[in-house]
Amino acid sequence: MLQLLKNFFMGLGSIFRKPRIVVFPTEKIIIPEKSRGMLNLKLDLDSLNVLCNGCGDCASACPEQCITIKRKAQEDGEQVLDRFKHDLGKCIFCGECVDECALDAIGFSHRYKNADSERENLIREKNDLIRPPGTIRGFWK
Repeated sequence: MLQLLKNFFMGLGSIFRKPRIVVFPTEKIIIPEKSRGMLNLKLDLDSLNVLCNGCGDCASACPEQCITIKRKAQEDGEQVLDRFKHDLGKCIFCGECVDECALDAIGFSHRYKNADSERENLIREKNDLIRPPGTIRGFWK
């Protein structure tokens, strides 16, 4: 009998509580701060150049081999990043590439809507990864 009364009052209390369901996409989902969305390449805020130098540590640390990097030599002989390709179809969002980067040049964005019906659209190039939509959380709000 005691359990029955306890369940009754718990059910009665849930009537007046705010529902925990979010009506997507009309309501915005609050993404946790340490969520792992799509990769993004970070920029040097002074020169607006990509911090990545194309060393390839992130590509070698990736267990799924979803990162492809190509470097090119400048006139002064310095090696710089030419192409950075990330395949979202293979990525398991483990974070090994972010942890391995010594320059802290790549990170996770808060972009979580990455589904697509075409396989080719899941491959992101360097320009797509520089500043994907949704990387700055609440800056303009």
